[in-house]
Amino acid sequence: MYIEKTTPPIVIKLFQEQFQKDFELFLTLRSKELVIGGRMLLTFLGRKCEEMMMHGDVSIMYELLAKSLMSLILQGRMEQEKLDSFNLPYYTPSMREVMTLIDTNKLFDIEHIGLFESNWDPQDDSNSDIVLDCHSSGENVAKCIRGVMGPLIIDHFGEDIIDGLFMAFASTVTKHLQKAQAKYPIIVVSLKKVVH
Repeated sequence: MYIEKTTPPIVIKLFQEQFQKDFELFLTLRSKELVIGGRMLLTFLGRKCEEMMMHGDVSIMYELLAKSLMSLILQGRMEQEKLDSFNLPYYTPSMREVMTLIDTNKLFDIEHIGLFESNWDPQDDSNSDIVLDCHSSGENVAKCIRGVMGPLIIDHFGEDIIDGLFMAFASTVTKHLQKAQAKYPIIVVSLKKVVH
């Protein structure tokens, strides 16, 4: 369903190549929209290390989503074959990958690039390693992921499972957050269109 330790290297390579093509196209199209010297600020999920398998807490989130989907199978609300054929088009680059792609593209100069971590719960802006209200945070995370992933899930599994899935997911996330705070690595890059 997502890149994990058991994912064959060829699949990871295909995801990486697709990201490179998509990011190249994105930079090319944005360059056409900006005036010379125009600036662009990008923020997107990344990974903290160079190792491809280390998607960190984002992979954990997808693992929790997979467990929630599996719970629907155990309840008889969905068939295993549906889950087996579901793949998330998800790839997180490292900062080095992003810098290399921008440098190779030659349409922008990097003015700044950095990585920070953001709590899974969009309502929690604390720097604490402890989640104060795990239940509320679990529900907030589920609402956020439903907003992002809902259409993809509905397209593949149908709309009748969506409410039950995200109720199960909120509960699963709540249990996970009782152990520790969970954070996304976020890459921020400030770009300036170069003069040709």
